[in-house]
Amino acid sequence: MKEVISRFIFILFDIVSIVLAVYIAYLIRGSIELSHPHTFPLSEYIFFYPIYIIPILLFTYEGIYTYRYDFWHESRIVLKVIFFSAILIFAYLAMTKSAEDYSRLVIGFSFVLMSLFIPLSKNISKKILHKLGLWQKKAKIYGDDPFLTSEIYGNPYLGYIEPKKGEEPATVFVNSKESDLTTLKKIISQEIKQREEVIFIPLMDDYDLTHSHIYDLSNTRTNLIVFQNRLKSRYRTLFKNISDFTLSLAIFPFLIPIMLLIAYKIKRGNPHEKILFKQKRLGKNGKPFSCYKFQTMYENSDTLLEQYLKAHPEEITYYDTYHKYRNDPRVTKAGHFLRRTSLDELPQIFNVFRGDMSFIGPRPYMLSEKKDIGEEIGTILSVKPGITGLWQVSGRSDVDFDSRVELDVWYIRNWNLWMDMVI
Repeated sequence: MKEVISRFIFILFDIVSIVLAVYIAYLIRGSIELSHPHTFPLSEYIFFYPIYIIPILLFTYEGIYTYRYDFWHESRIVLKVIFFSAILIFAYLAMTKSAEDYSRLVIGFSFVLMSLFIPLSKNISKKILHKLGLWQKKAKIYGDDPFLTSEIYGNPYLGYIEPKKGEEPATVFVNSKESDLTTLKKIISQEIKQREEVIFIPLMDDYDLTHSHIYDLSNTRTNLIVFQNRLKSRYRTLFKNISDFTLSLAIFPFLIPIMLLIAYKIKRGNPHEKILFKQKRLGKNGKPFSCYKFQTMYENSDTLLEQYLKAHPEEITYYDTYHKYRNDPRVTKAGHFLRRTSLDELPQIFNVFRGDMSFIGPRPYMLSEKKDIGEEIGTILSVKPGITGLWQVSGRSDVDFDSRVELDVWYIRNWNLWMDMVI
């Protein structure tokens, strides 16, 4: 019953979001002076039923009201549905010869605003309903993975909760990483007989299956999963390069005052220091390039570090694991702030201009780290490094070096434009 109520509320929130989007789009069109005045009444747009029916039917088809997707996964589906809904609506207006009555600007702005309002309303509504106990589903997890368990039980957007003693779960998660094939088959066979839903987590997590094509060979009852390295595609690589250059041109004027202010602060704190610091890093195909950053260290940094490590030898062990120092004595007062906020990396936009780096990608590894990357060095160096990337939003400095490499490899193998937008 709670599931039914929740779905009804989600549909209601989507309808309200569409009404709000249409209303604001109508106001925007009214504020724009064009050669043809817009006199079509607001009520005609509000009661234009296809603008509600088509998206909601497509949401239903995509399982938005049935499956418990993660926020970013669901948002990607929502944007896809809104895009196709817009095409269908404009086609409907053309076929019914109503295009001259309705403003194309109002309809177009409505769908743009829907792409903002609907994901936002879903995020808010699911968190509210989770607190009220409506958007909750008892789930049991096979396998001992603390990170996965905390995400499943701790994410109100998913809505799964741990059943109390004696309660039966509606959903079972089966993590294949810690069980052999015989045990897995036994667990799934047993659970699928008595559960509403069994969710299987595959053994191999190096690939994002949501972007893979899955089909079957009927005669052999075999599933075939098609993996693609999208960054190996010439067209996708070209698109990424063009988007990097275009984005850098678009945001550079806004960065100029910020970069000038940072340069002034650096010079004011240390008049004899250089504003920019450049260091050789590993680029695509292993070609070294000069990576730019704002200066964050004292001029006599090597001497300071040597003295500090003699007094704090435990920092050597920490560096071996994380390739960073916990308390780096070489960093200036302004440098601590710049590093904490990542503002020290703003000059790397010049590296994007030059084609050495992308906005999103694996971190630019130092030349001395080449041997530490290990057998994945070929994968890491197959693409341009990025100003930011997956590991920076997955724990930043708290992620050890080997985990950073794993995250960078996962990004390269599973790259898509949506992932870059999320990062």
